[in-house]
Amino acid sequence: MTRVHRTHIVATLVGAAWLLLPSGLAAQAPAAPATPAPLAAPTGDATRGKVLFDQTLRCYACHGFDAQTGSPRLVPMVRPEDVFLAYVKKPATQGMPSFRDAADRDLADVYAYIRSIPRAAPEADSIPLLKTILDRRTSAK
Repeated sequence: MTRVHRTHIVATLVGAAWLLLPSGLAAQAPAAPATPAPLAAPTGDATRGKVLFDQTLRCYACHGFDAQTGSPRLVPMVRPEDVFLAYVKKPATQGMPSFRDAADRDLADVYAYIRSIPRAAPEADSIPLLKTILDRRTSAK
């Protein structure tokens, strides 16, 4: 059997596996909710949170001054407050420093500040003219 022939067989098997995988997962996965539940209002003080974000904890160094230009972006904040606090105290990634000694009140204030930051730009789908242009480009393909 030639190397080209083996490569073709492997590629065919991998392709077949990918075709079968989504159907098997779809049968086992629970149905996703139609829309995500809205986040509860933050409990902290956004004004105090801005000072903590910018000066005390220096979150801006990685996440940008507007929390939208760094990595990862924090706006829009999609995590509930309790999940955010738990993550910041014990991050799952090495790139994020641990703030386990920070007071819950301080982190709640930072969360409130992040939630208060408006998105830099609206979604293209929310602007009728842009949505029409994007829909035309998609249907033309």
